[in-house]
Amino acid sequence: EEEEEDEVPDLPEEFMFDAEGGIQDKDVMQFAQSVNRKGGRSGRSKNIIFSNDRGRYIKPVMPKGNVMRLAVDATLRTAAPYQKARRDRAIAKGEVPKKVYVEKGDMRAKKLARKSGALIIFLVDASGSMALNRMNAAKGAALSLLENAYQSRDMVSIIPFRGDEAEVLLPPSRSIAMARNRLDTMPCGGGSPLAHGLSLAARVGIQQLSSGDVGRVMVVCLTDGRANISIKKSTGDPDYVGPDAIKPTNDELEGEVNEMAGVLFKNGMSLLVIDTENKFVSSGMAERLAQKAMGKYYYLPNGTDQEIAAATAQAMADAKE
Repeated sequence: EEEEEDEVPDLPEEFMFDAEGGIQDKDVMQFAQSVNRKGGRSGRSKNIIFSNDRGRYIKPVMPKGNVMRLAVDATLRTAAPYQKARRDRAIAKGEVPKKVYVEKGDMRAKKLARKSGALIIFLVDASGSMALNRMNAAKGAALSLLENAYQSRDMVSIIPFRGDEAEVLLPPSRSIAMARNRLDTMPCGGGSPLAHGLSLAARVGIQQLSSGDVGRVMVVCLTDGRANISIKKSTGDPDYVGPDAIKPTNDELEGEVNEMAGVLFKNGMSLLVIDTENKFVSSGMAERLAQKAMGKYYYLPNGTDQEIAAATAQAMADAKE
């Protein structure tokens, strides 16, 4: 009987699933709304981004380089005490006097501030027999958060990893229509290039942080922690491709994963690891991944979209404190 319980039905090497399942889940939408009503405001960033080109005018500053937004009020106040002297000097030179004299040293720039949003990157293990459930759960959670993204200025991205590499299925977006189109069908099956997935998530996060539109990045990684594809193979290293390719050990694979986790931490990104390993005894790799990035760890072997959305909302709320 125990042997029959452990049997897993054979899966094709690659398959597709319909993305419509769970998209119209009212419970998920009600959950996201209830988080906002309770004051958690899932994903709403309290961070402020200062710039000289966009945002609300908060105070004048001395310009550094070219003045993009001139603070007229402060500029005139600075020039005011020198008007009589400048006018007299102009008349002495035989010039026609002006109403106002403003010189380069009088100019003040506007310091602008705006609320920054957050980026939630769903990094989903699309390999193995549990891929179908993970994909549906990640899709439902992502779309529930997208419902409130417009008001909270947050964005969601989805990066599945399978086969030999990861890919950005949904670039950072607030568009539910785009999310539905991209999630219409999704391939599953093959190896588990976890390190490459983390590397790609870090790259997307760094790009968004440098753009100035995002003040915080949360990577939600759904995985069983069993990486079996080296990042060197994912990036096309000839020594790791082909019939005579080097086969990395488990310690080497975990070392690559830990290195990428360190990149997330060094760049100020938060990591939430949802462990989907449904064995009686977990290997512990997913938990060690969270520890390496100083992130949070949840064990949800059969996590639903509501549970994943709840864990993400809680982790985002904790990150704001």
